[in-house]
Amino acid sequence: MYICLRETIGCKNLCMSLKKSENEDGLSVQGTDAAVSRQALRSERTRTALLTAAEKIFARDGFEASRIEDIAAEANRSRGAFYANFASKTEVFLALRSRAARRRAREVKERIDRVSGVQARYDAIIHYLLEQICDSQTLPLQIEFKLFALRHPDLLPELSEKHLEASCSVNQEELHEFFTEEGKDEAQIRRHTLAIEAILEGFAVNTLFGPSVLTATYLEQIVPQLLAKIIHPAPRPTK
Repeated sequence: MYICLRETIGCKNLCMSLKKSENEDGLSVQGTDAAVSRQALRSERTRTALLTAAEKIFARDGFEASRIEDIAAEANRSRGAFYANFASKTEVFLALRSRAARRRAREVKERIDRVSGVQARYDAIIHYLLEQICDSQTLPLQIEFKLFALRHPDLLPELSEKHLEASCSVNQEELHEFFTEEGKDEAQIRRHTLAIEAILEGFAVNTLFGPSVLTATYLEQIVPQLLAKIIHPAPRPTK
């Protein structure tokens, strides 16, 4: 389920040069450092706004049909601001996948940290996964990412590997205790990851397609049963 690709352009080099000497106007290093910090903050805000806008545009229009102008306009930024942060739409797409993986890891951790006990942690994860199906943006964007990779066979191996690296790292850390011992090796975790995604993405698409048929009540019944084939709490001890 769901790698900042590069630092804000020029920021590292600029900071290094400022540490070596004062600028031409005779400002102190401390003063120029403050200016650089403000500039870096503005750059980071611009980058974040562009990523948020791209996520919305990609989910709405699809990757192929989306335009850089639309992303920039949605973020209230210029086309130049886009290219100051990203080389292409593909780079934005990969950055979004990375951000989604980090966000998922953070959200899952927050959920399981609120409760104690294996069963309670398991229930929290299942509830979180059910919520993902009803997210009208995150999973459709992930599906769009996979469709984009399938349309570009030359990029498919690399994109697939990047996606699995990010997703498996989350699953290995947060779901490790719910896999059987035989299922904790790297190859099995990769299979688990794609199997979980197949369940979530399939329901996400078909729930949007037939919301009156695949109701929330039905999802709450069937999805945990399917996920239990892959992840499940340790059996309770018998008395």
